[in-house]
Amino acid sequence: MLTKLYLKKKFEEYYSKNNIKLPREFRKREFAFVPLESLPDFVMHRHISFSSETDFRAYVLSNIPAHIYFSSAYYERPAENRMEDKGWLGADLIFDIDADHLPVKTKSFEKSLEMAKREIKKLTAILRADFGIRDMKIYFSGGRGYHVHVHDEDFLLLGSAERREVVDYLRLNSPRIVVDGRIVDSNAARRILNYLRRKIESDETLAKKLKISAADLKKEKLPKKAIRAIEKFDYSALSVYIDAPVTADIKRLIRLPGSIHGKTGLRVTEVEDIDSFDPLKDAVAFGEDEVSVKVAKKVSLKIGNFEGRVYPGRVKLPEYAAVFLICRGVASYES
Repeated sequence: MLTKLYLKKKFEEYYSKNNIKLPREFRKREFAFVPLESLPDFVMHRHISFSSETDFRAYVLSNIPAHIYFSSAYYERPAENRMEDKGWLGADLIFDIDADHLPVKTKSFEKSLEMAKREIKKLTAILRADFGIRDMKIYFSGGRGYHVHVHDEDFLLLGSAERREVVDYLRLNSPRIVVDGRIVDSNAARRILNYLRRKIESDETLAKKLKISAADLKKEKLPKKAIRAIEKFDYSALSVYIDAPVTADIKRLIRLPGSIHGKTGLRVTEVEDIDSFDPLKDAVAFGEDEVSVKVAKKVSLKIGNFEGRVYPGRVKLPEYAAVFLICRGVASYES
């Protein structure tokens, strides 16, 4: 109980001191909240809308949240309880890269963020080069990954089926590349062939190994050696490990930028420069004051200006480190 009261106090201080910038056209969005009071149960209050930033702020300060979400969709009536009554108008295209969905697993929070960063860089490069997307923003999720919000109008009215095609293109879900000696007319096949051509043009050793040239892959009717090379080539590195249901969902709830992630105490943060961004420094939301906590197990911790091992028992940590461990369920507050 004391630990929850401490967290509630810290979250309340954060929201009272920081004005959260609401997303574009927020009056047409649905909002959802998980009250901190309900923890450890995950109880979501949704179908909420706001006519002003003042109303939003008043709601947050009177119902201190552990998590805040908003809809990727725009609605005529976002506060309606039944989805079919909301009047769907369109939705941003959303991508979620989460370390939990990557093929390589790690228990290290820090390493999981490094893997997610590599994946988000791959994703955004493809979105720019292959889709021509310019109006998009990257956000650190506050947890173990990143979100990309695409606002280009060309994508707003895409249905779930079309968004799944985008997923298939990025994930390379069982693409057929060659049929009867000809390149399949699909975006995924073209992406793989373009990648293979570039690799061959830049790597003479690979060209000799596969016994083909880039020109062989440009022929309308592929020679057998080119087909064999395509079949042998490992293109798994091209796959982007996005969370497919998030992108396909035209009514998705996504974490609100500027809000606090209740399982880490880190801020959902816009990323201006992905190369220099350090989530364990740049997304820290709390201060340096020392706090006494009781740690349940040994952990290696790197956050803010703190780096080292923390052993079981009563220890003093900077506020941001204490909140992080409490939210992760590794520590409890000691008065």
